[in-house]
Amino acid sequence: MNPKYFPNPEKFDPSRYDEKNNLPAYAFTPFGVGPRLCPTRQYSRMAVLTFIHNVVKKFKWEMTIPDEKIIGDMMPYPEQGLLIRLYHYQVHIIC
Repeated sequence: MNPKYFPNPEKFDPSRYDEKNNLPAYAFTPFGVGPRLCPTRQYSRMAVLTFIHNVVKKFKWEMTIPDEKIIGDMMPYPEQGLLIRLYHYQVHIIC
């Protein structure tokens, strides 16, 4: 929220945290550091992992661009962001 590092701190602008902005150390610490460490940091991590687990286990994935080019770099990534279509598995319960 410091306007010295983030112009218009009240405005929603996720790009302000991009690496190209060269923020000084500890200018952006979303879960805190040291004694000010967020107590719900682990809960947030588990909530995200639970969501990912459920999406992987309960949905069938299909790539919308099956032959999408992979950009080679230190960290390879799909050229168009790996667009997918999700289909919910139909669960049939037999009693």
